[in-house]
This record gives sequence, C-alpha cells and structure tokens, in this order.
Amino acid sequence: MNTKDLDYFMSLVELRKYTRVAATFSVSQPAVTQAVKRLEREFEVELVTQDRAHQQTHITRAGQLLYKNAQKINKQLQLAHVEINDAKQERIKFGLPPIIGMLYFPQVAGKLLKSGILQQTDVVETGSGHLISALKKGEINIALLGSIKPLDFEEFTSIHLGKRPFNIIASPDNQISKRSSVKFAELKDQDFINLDSKYVHPLAFKAYSESAGVTPRVTYTPPDIAWVKGLVAANLGISLIVKDVVNPTDRLVSIPLEDEVPERFNISIAIRKDYPLTELEDQFVNLMSQIVLSD
Repeated sequence: MNTKDLDYFMSLVELRKYTRVAATFSVSQPAVTQAVKRLEREFEVELVTQDRAHQQTHITRAGQLLYKNAQKINKQLQLAHVEINDAKQERIKFGLPPIIGMLYFPQVAGKLLKSGILQQTDVVETGSGHLISALKKGEINIALLGSIKPLDFEEFTSIHLGKRPFNIIASPDNQISKRSSVKFAELKDQDFINLDSKYVHPLAFKAYSESAGVTPRVTYTPPDIAWVKGLVAANLGISLIVKDVVNPTDRLVSIPLEDEVPERFNISIAIRKDYPLTELEDQFVNLMSQIVLSD
C-alpha cells in the first residue's frame, strides 16, 4: 500500500473535494481519483460515493473506519521518522519539570556529568503535562514526570521512584502559618496562588477541594515556582505545593495537611513503550533510578 494514497484519502475525507485535494498536494485530480480506487481495490470495498446531482462527496462507513485507522498509521509513521532520525546522532532527548529539576535531579547530576552522559543530553524543561505530550510525539524519549498518582499510561513504560506530600505554604504574616497542621476545608476563605496547568498541582488542588467539599478562590496562576513563592511570601495568598519546595532561606512556612487524600507528588521515569533504548540511554536511566526521595 502506498502511504501517499492514504494521505490523499485522508485529505479527501476532510475537504470533500477532489479538486481541493489535488491543489493541496500539487497533483492532478485523476491522481487523487486513482489513489482512492487503489485503496478500494486493496480493501475490496467502496470508500467514497459521489452524489453528482448535488455535487457532494460522501464517505462510506468503511471509508470512515479507514480514515480513523489511517490517522493512527500516520502518527506512527511520523514517530518512526523522528526516532530513526534521532538514531543517527548519539544524543539523549530528556524532559524534566522545573520542580523536579530543582529538588531531586541534583542527586544524580554529578554522576551524569562525571560519566560524560550529561554533556550528551538535550534537556526540555517544562511542566509534566507538557512533557507527557512531548513524550508521546517523540519530541523527547525519556522524562522524569510528576503525577498525583503513580503513572498509568498505556503508551509509557514507567519506573516509580517514590512520592512526596503536598503541603500548604504561607507567609509568616498569614494567621494560618501559626498552625502546626490544617484541614483543607479550613482554607475555604483563603486566596490561593496556584501553578498553571503545565504542572500537576492544579489536579492536586482539585482533588483536595472535592474531598473537602469546598471551592477556595484561585486569584492567580503563575507559570513557575519562583513566582508562586514570591507572591506567597508577600502574603498575597497561600499555595498548595509539594512539601520540599520550601527551604530555610525562604520567607515561607510549610504547613502539613491533615486530610486523608491519596494524591501525592509521585515521581517516575517514563519511557515511550516499545522504544528501544540505546546503550547510552540505558546508562542514563540506570543513573536516574538512583534518585532517592526521603520521608
């Protein structure tokens, strides 16, 4: 089967005009017609019908099924091109969320640097939500991901490294900072400053809110952790964030939550399923697996 025939057919389903498909690919209209006929012979079924009275192109149910599967085939072919092109150069395409990069990655960075592996690594730094998409598309091949529950994607092979609790952070000037612990329901009247949707924290915030039966107000969603910490330190709101974010030099108080909510900040190594690691990538993953999350 000629994959170009599938390209023409998919475009015909979307545009419903042979002339427009021909113009899109800079080919003749008969070339598009012959491509559809070859596919119909291949599958021994009618894929397209013409209502000449109304000048309309109809896609049969068989044609709709082929279109659905052709989309999957096209994505896999695109991914194959990306992976084979990457194989020509000995580089590791790695995704790392800023929080994990700041708090946990330094544990193994020295070993990666000393072994020469870090110098052969191209790092994409963004939130876990964006990295999941990049991993599926082949823009990266390995990622350290944060999630509110252990990773469960059929597209990935994952190595769970551990989990850390979410805490509330507040300015020392906020009355809530005087508490040794707090229930999330008690925060219903507090203004929250949350990380944006690139991160997993909004999902944790939703889970805690639903469990407590409250809807606290989110006044701002900054794009990175430094903004969150700065705004909270200025007493412009509080935030729900992984416990380890607060360090002794911050003008912040970290308050444990009493709620028995299963959501935690889980950290995992994720690799696209069926992606064969190179020897260099295998060494990289083995070193990454040495990250330890303290209790």
